[in-house]
Amino acid sequence: MATSLEINPTLSFTLLGSCALYAVSRPTRVAWVCVATIAVLMRLAVVRLRGGIDSYYGTWWITWGAFLGLASIVVLAAQTARTRTHGDASRHKLLQGTFFAACVFPILALLVGDALRLIAWIDQKTLDAFLLKFDGSLGFQPSFLLGRMLSSLPKLWGPTTVVYYALPLGVSILYASYLRRAQCGEQTRVSILGLFLSLIAAGTCVYALFPAIGPAHSYPNLFPWHSPLLSDIVMEPLMGGEALRNCMPSLHFAGALAIFWNSRLWPRWGRILAGIFLLATVFATLSLGEHYLVDLVVAFPFTLFFQASWSVKVPFRDARRFRALLVGAIGTVVWLAILRYGLQVFLLSPLIPWTALITTVSWCWLAKSNLDTA
Repeated sequence: MATSLEINPTLSFTLLGSCALYAVSRPTRVAWVCVATIAVLMRLAVVRLRGGIDSYYGTWWITWGAFLGLASIVVLAAQTARTRTHGDASRHKLLQGTFFAACVFPILALLVGDALRLIAWIDQKTLDAFLLKFDGSLGFQPSFLLGRMLSSLPKLWGPTTVVYYALPLGVSILYASYLRRAQCGEQTRVSILGLFLSLIAAGTCVYALFPAIGPAHSYPNLFPWHSPLLSDIVMEPLMGGEALRNCMPSLHFAGALAIFWNSRLWPRWGRILAGIFLLATVFATLSLGEHYLVDLVVAFPFTLFFQASWSVKVPFRDARRFRALLVGAIGTVVWLAILRYGLQVFLLSPLIPWTALITTVSWCWLAKSNLDTA
């Protein structure tokens, strides 16, 4: 008996982003009809051969993103080959670049997934207790608090999971808008593709150095209703099983922050939506128990470093770019080191972790603002 096909919702949104990138090439109506037809045929084939698709919140419409994305890549590949054969050099160059853009994020998503599984296989232990201890030093457990809030509002659970999965689509929409500007001859301020590729690659490497899986996975019997007392949290590695080590720093929040920081070319309503998505990502990452608050704090200097690295219109010798690089690099390294080896300093008084948190966010935001003026 055929088993239903499991289509990862994050991968579905990633492939839907490929469809959004395909739109940058301004396809004809015939091309869109071909995309829709191929997507429908692929979905019917999956239902026929596998008996259906695994169910989760939003399955019916989220999984369409996977089929539309794959169909867009197929049609785009055919158009790219056709323009090369017919000698349309300018059109071929545009389609070739769009094809690369449409493929790079799905391929990266698959590679990162394999890398995270390899990290979990190499080292079974995680450092979640250290992160939980820091959050507790603030006087409460933010993820447990928001987790209880979400659990008491069951109708909010579905939309919250969608926000958590939808980040790749937001990244692709941002990249598509930058590609459209570049095609119009405008020089963009930031290399968006380089920013996100390096952010994801470096973040995956840090996951191997500081493995953590989130409170919902490391403390399944406690989250979200029973916040552990600070004195009960023993700072020692925990067994994490097969859960993916993708906690520190939060690439979900880092990606949403990068979208917000680089949404300045959008109209006002677009920037407002980017801000709402950023706040919704904060709620989703914490309330679902996938991250600790400190993961989001470390994401600030981590994102700032790559934002400054790929700000192509500002020379390296400019003090504002160098300062942003320095704040980002030092902030990330210091946080990772002190969370692993000097956590006791935060336990002296709640004033110390709150000061460190507010100072980090303020310095990073100030450095990013100064970078923008450059």
